[in-house]
Amino acid sequence: MEYSLRSSLGFRLNNVSNKIHAMFAKKTEPYGIAPEQFAAMKMISEDGEVTQSKIATMLAKAKPTVSRTVDALEKKGLITRDEDDTDRRVKYIRLTEEGQKVLNAVIPMAKSFNETIYSQFTTQEIETFFHVLETINDTVEQCTLTGEKTHEI
Repeated sequence: MEYSLRSSLGFRLNNVSNKIHAMFAKKTEPYGIAPEQFAAMKMISEDGEVTQSKIATMLAKAKPTVSRTVDALEKKGLITRDEDDTDRRVKYIRLTEEGQKVLNAVIPMAKSFNETIYSQFTTQEIETFFHVLETINDTVEQCTLTGEKTHEI
């Protein structure tokens, strides 16, 4: 098969991801946050307290990108950074009361946004899609860790 962008997995995934991101950004704008900020806030909410490093790992983002996200959230009064009692280098990030209010307001919209997209598919198709994404992710991670090609993609 000849290579073309239309048959490129990376190109197609990125194209769809960019469209979803742009749509979601318009939806989060009235709440005063960006999609990345929502993702970080949701993760903080689920874990109670996290470090910037953990956010970077969970969101698969570079540390400077996460630093800008956290700085913006702190400036808006939506999170706090608290030093660890035993290691001043470690700062735990927590939602403020205002941050929790904003998050609680955005979650129903985010749920509705996902449901709109999911409505085009059966439950089985969604499960299969997520399974395929996990397989792709595992393959990419394995290639990254070993520096070798373990599967033909």
